[in-house]
Amino acid sequence: MRKEFAKFLLIAGLVACPVLVSAAEFGIIDAAQIFNKYNETQKTKTMLENKKATLQNELEKRKAEVKELNDKYIQLAKETQKKRDSKAKDVAASEKQMTELRSKLAAKEGELQKFFEESQKSLYALEEKEMGALSKNLDAKVDTVIEKIAKNYKLKAVFERRGVYWQDKTACKDITDEVIKALNGGK
Repeated sequence: MRKEFAKFLLIAGLVACPVLVSAAEFGIIDAAQIFNKYNETQKTKTMLENKKATLQNELEKRKAEVKELNDKYIQLAKETQKKRDSKAKDVAASEKQMTELRSKLAAKEGELQKFFEESQKSLYALEEKEMGALSKNLDAKVDTVIEKIAKNYKLKAVFERRGVYWQDKTACKDITDEVIKALNGGK
């Protein structure tokens, strides 16, 4: 019985060895980490942040203009009310000024709202265009770099970390850092 058990263990060991050896021939990458640490991603994000800051500065400038116009209108309304209360004769001129100022204020507020909406649309469109182009460009480069690194390590396949529910950390070679280094020119 002991001999049979020993033979069984020997056979099981021989059968398991190729499986264990082949499991160590797989690689794994973290695509999100690669995308975030890619130099071109950082450049694109910086460009988008600069564009956003420029638009925000312009928006603040326009808001200040509207506020200044609104303050003038409020001041004129107070002065006009005082003239009405004192039954001054030049109330009609002040009321005409108020009407003109109110019309100007409404136009400026409309322009402000339109600028805000258009700047948001253009910013979203720019972000979608730039990040989409970056992602497409990165996909092609990543495939080439992964293939080169995988061949160097004689890996049978490379999987994306999100597609693996569980792994023995020693069973797969994590090549994420090497891919990032190669993409960023560190080869």
